[in-house]
Amino acid sequence: MIYERILIVLAFFGLMDSLYLWYEHRTSNATLICPLDHDCSAVTESKWSTVFGVRNEILGSFYYLVMLAGGFALVLAPTVSWSLDTVLLLASLGGFVFSAFLTALQFAVIKDYCFYCLISAGLSALIFINCLIIKYHA
Repeated sequence: MIYERILIVLAFFGLMDSLYLWYEHRTSNATLICPLDHDCSAVTESKWSTVFGVRNEILGSFYYLVMLAGGFALVLAPTVSWSLDTVLLLASLGGFVFSAFLTALQFAVIKDYCFYCLISAGLSALIFINCLIIKYHA
């Protein structure tokens, strides 16, 4: 039951991170302040900041919300875990692959980094690992 709770915590922090990026994009005319002394806006305003017209932070918010709801469902209704854990594992794999792709773009193409995007990528990796443990933990 501990890994289901870890999933909830990781998904919550991911949701807060992506909602913060969305909020800053919607309300701020100034560039994001990056603690790594990089230009976060070079990443968040690049041509890769949307997929089919939807901003990545909105996609991230939806992803983290699904993972959060899935974590709560695993805790509150453990009898459905036989199928839900597979769905969460596949969703987390998709989130991890997408985050890895976006991170590679930051390093190889944009050549600038977004602190908040790197946090999201790290959380996506941890969520994927955690979902693997949930699925295959004895």
